[in-house]
This record gives sequence, C-alpha cells and structure tokens, in this order.
Amino acid sequence: MDSPQTEAFRLALTPVAVETLCAGLWQQFRSPGQILSALVALQSLLALAPPGERESASYRDIQAAIARHAETARGQLLAECESRLLLALERRDTTEITRVHGALSRNGFWQAAAAARNRENSDLAWLAQWCKSARAKAEAASGYPDALDFRAAGIAAEEYAAMQELLRCLQAE
Repeated sequence: MDSPQTEAFRLALTPVAVETLCAGLWQQFRSPGQILSALVALQSLLALAPPGERESASYRDIQAAIARHAETARGQLLAECESRLLLALERRDTTEITRVHGALSRNGFWQAAAAARNRENSDLAWLAQWCKSARAKAEAASGYPDALDFRAAGIAAEEYAAMQELLRCLQAE
C-alpha cells in the first residue's frame, strides 16, 4: 500500500521526552563521538520545524536540552582525543594521530593539540623531521617539480595532512 507523497507525518516532542531520549543515548552508545553525532543529527532534524514552532518555549527547551548534552559529549570527546594524541605523540604513532585528526573538526583538533603544546612533552623535532621526510619522498615520487605524489611515496595523504596540521599547531604560539 503506497501512500500519496502529499501525506504528511507529524512528530510531536516534549522537552521531557527529548531529555529522556538524550539520556538514553549515553546508555546506547559507547563513545562520546557517537553520542555527539546522534545529537547533531537530532538538532538538524529539529531545524526542519516550521518557523512558528521554532518560537515556542517547548522548542527552545528542547534545543537547550540537546545543546547541553552535545556540549557534554563534545567535552568528553575532546578530553578523550587529547589523551589519545598525547600518547600517540609519545609513541610517535602517526596512525593514531591521523585517527584523532579524522575524528575531530579542525578547531577540535587544534584544541586537542594545544594540550600537547602546553605539556611540553611533545617531540617537535621528530614531528618536523617526519613532515620534511614525507614531503621529500612525495616530491621524489612525483617526477614533476613542485608536485607531490603521496600514493607513489607510500604515504597516506590523510596521514601527511594530520601530521602537518599537528606540526603547525605545536609551532603556534
């Protein structure tokens, strides 16, 4: 039984129901990143509400509840990534640095990297040398002046981007 495309589906939410839903996400998902993704998706869905609904007190309360949970998840994700990044730097683990880079927004990555910069235990010389060496390998593999071929050099472009971004952050003042 196909329904006509003009038939609408209405969703009614209360602040209490949304608070319960948000609290349930903390039980359902393992990582703050997964929770944050679900909350952002919920925020996007709510943005589809008709303009008149967006001015209601219930809508504002619902948005505030989601934003509160999202901020908590964001803080936990950032703390988790800071720890992972510090350990990866200590171990010189470029794969884990790349994973952390991919898990965060650019701003989030810079915040996580700032923790490494502030701790002064990062090996900046190693990182700079890694980036210089990777670039030289990519230039040599390309066969063209001023061109980089990371694939031919056996270096993942994402890995190079993460390492370069980390180097820029650690060198920033």
